[in-house]
Amino acid sequence: MVTITGMHSLSLVALISSMHCSTAGECTAPVVEALCVQGPTLALSNERLTSSLQTPNESAPEKNKVAHQTRFGAKDSWRWQITGSWMNDFDSANQLEAEWSASWFFMENVSMDFGVSGDAILQPGLDAGGGGASLMFRWHFLARESWSVYADAGCGLLFTNEPVPSDGGKVNFTPRVGVGGTYAIHASMRLMGGVRWYHISNANTSESNPSRDSIQLYGGISLPF
Repeated sequence: MVTITGMHSLSLVALISSMHCSTAGECTAPVVEALCVQGPTLALSNERLTSSLQTPNESAPEKNKVAHQTRFGAKDSWRWQITGSWMNDFDSANQLEAEWSASWFFMENVSMDFGVSGDAILQPGLDAGGGGASLMFRWHFLARESWSVYADAGCGLLFTNEPVPSDGGKVNFTPRVGVGGTYAIHASMRLMGGVRWYHISNANTSESNPSRDSIQLYGGISLPF
């Protein structure tokens, strides 16, 4: 709007100047020429002003997008965890586990977690060592800025060098379900921990299928990718 008004003003000055030349015999061309030179400068200034006003509005969606992606539990965000666990069958068997897992939030505050672990099983008979993998689903049903409470469930496979239980097999399924929580101790780091029911069974893939039910207590840290 400012550029159009400036050009109209130039046209009016040019018309007045031409009328002055015809009536007074003197030409004011230098004045018109000076104004014509200022016209493009005025238009350029208007373009710069318009560009500067539009820049924050254009960048705002990108900033909002980044903030949405980095927020804990945001859809399509990723995190990874390192946890340690202790399992006990309320008798004489104990299991120690260290796990690394990756979480993909495929829905808001709902993640699918893939983990790999190393395990040591202290049990009647021969102790066993091994490792496994698991797939878990976790729902942060209470999600606040600095903390969350969740429920999770899933299943894994456990491979050991000795039968687990001692009269069972060396390959076992490990379904589990439980509750837990997270607490932010840094802008990106969270503590996490919880309790689960943890089951071991070979699903009749061995000659015998003894099972073991344990309580699992775990804790660790969670960080963004």
